[in-house]
Amino acid sequence: MHNLNKLKKLVDENKINVLGGDIQQGEWQYESDTLWGPFEQIELHGHVKSVTMHTEESAKNIAHTLGWSVAGGLVLGPAGAIAGLFLGGNRKTVCAMTELKDGRKFLATMDSKIYQQMLALTLLK
Repeated sequence: MHNLNKLKKLVDENKINVLGGDIQQGEWQYESDTLWGPFEQIELHGHVKSVTMHTEESAKNIAHTLGWSVAGGLVLGPAGAIAGLFLGGNRKTVCAMTELKDGRKFLATMDSKIYQQMLALTLLK
């Protein structure tokens, strides 16, 4: 049972919840610089143009401006507190806009460690 809980925690920490954008909304798995969705995979290594952290309010404004419907109405806590939202222990969840070099953009919530890894991908040519 203990090993199953460890595995579940590892899987949960690798999830990205896409709220809106040019890729399918919903839960994606982040593994080895790749997003794995229900019907496609997106290679991120060398393909991430920018990753920008947003507060709940700025995320709503961006989604509205781009004409995206946002899944779940951004139920993420008080405005401005996304970066500091604690979920279960010391895990932090952040909301970020990711722009790929092919022009696609998506708004998603993710573990702060995934955010940092994706931010590092912007440095790759």
